Amino acid sequence: MRRFLIFAFLAWAVAPFASFAQYTAAVLEINSKDGVYAVGDSIKVWANVTPECEAVQEFIVQEDMLHDILKQELRLAPGRHLVYAGVCSKPVNYVFTFGKPGADRDYKKASIVGAIVAPETMRPGYKAPKDLRKFWDNQLKKMRKMPLESKLTPVPQEYNPDIVCFDLEIPMPEGAPVRGYVAYPKNADLKTLPIIIMAHAAGVKGGWCQCKVESVVKNASRGKGTIALDINAHGMLNGQPQKYYDSLEANELKGYSSWDFTGHKDFYFRLMYLRMVRALDYAVTLPQWDGERVFVYGESQGGAQAAALAGIDSRVTAVNLRVPAFIDVAGLYQNRKGSWPGKYSADPKKYAKILPYYDGAVLLSMSRAKMFVEAGLVDYTCPPSCVAAGFNNAASTDKTIVFFPYRPHHENRMPKDIRKRWSEEVKAPREKFREDYLQ
Repeated sequence: MRRFLIFAFLAWAVAPFASFAQYTAAVLEINSKDGVYAVGDSIKVWANVTPECEAVQEFIVQEDMLHDILKQELRLAPGRHLVYAGVCSKPVNYVFTFGKPGADRDYKKASIVGAIVAPETMRPGYKAPKDLRKFWDNQLKKMRKMPLESKLTPVPQEYNPDIVCFDLEIPMPEGAPVRGYVAYPKNADLKTLPIIIMAHAAGVKGGWCQCKVESVVKNASRGKGTIALDINAHGMLNGQPQKYYDSLEANELKGYSSWDFTGHKDFYFRLMYLRMVRALDYAVTLPQWDGERVFVYGESQGGAQAAALAGIDSRVTAVNLRVPAFIDVAGLYQNRKGSWPGKYSADPKKYAKILPYYDGAVLLSMSRAKMFVEAGLVDYTCPPSCVAAGFNNAASTDKTIVFFPYRPHHENRMPKDIRKRWSEEVKAPREKFREDYLQ
């Protein structure tokens, strides 16, 4: 079963969220409730202008996050104004920006909305190498020559007395070990629990990059209980003073996502992906595992890791990819902006002998896992056309993709009212997908 679930709404007022100032002088509106169009459809955009709007505003229409097809200054009185009308002639991602001249998609200075045309037709820039499966089978074979060992250190936690939690370390034959937390219900029966693995977004020192006891305990409490793993991307120690993570980001791991490489051996993401498999190798040895369900999820770089694990390892039975990175990094081959990491997407030909083995859009061609994918129509880090291309390339026959026309890469940059609708119309179905699977 293949599904495209796409949500949008007409926004008339916005408010600031968290510490991010928001542009409130005008709000863009499109003529589709879902933000998705077919070739041949009419597309219209209105600007809802308030009395606070400055006299001169700039309106920009961009295709595929690369090409400005319209850029003009407008002087509009308060009210609702049609600022764009056209016919969708090809598969494309549009981004419409209305705000202060030179705002350049700054949410503090402009209103931004996206649309996508014929997403179901989009395909990734890289093709799968003929030896893709053989390559990863060989990588796993080499890794597994090292006996699987684990070091478990009990972690006291106050979040749920029915859950046990451990600091987990698993040595690797190359590079840093697997490090994270594992948790599960104290009195779970044998062969009753699904596995859930959380992967982390990009970075080193940020709180979102570090494993959290609270998060893994919460995951272990889902459904009727789970074996929950929270694995950081770099094999970092858990629970260290902030200066430890600051030092890693400033020194050993500085700029890791754009490190150059000469081959597979020194490509940073290879070991990152292998650590995910090693973590699953450990999880399936636990006697509480039901022998069937493995759910993996992540956002941005975490989505890249989740997609990679789903493609490399057939034991993954369900996956949730949230604005996933490294999905169609070769978008330029299709004349559109490629996905993060930016250094690689800026010159995909240079890396064409190596990156197809790691691009999630390619790896998903080996995954039959049940799938729920989220893409933002104004996400310049992980462009929606790239996410759609990876989704279309996935071998799974039970997959759902959700687009949201006001979502940039970081959800907390959406105005509060818009974020509330995103929470109801995107986050809620996403959470239901997970909870239903883990019951």
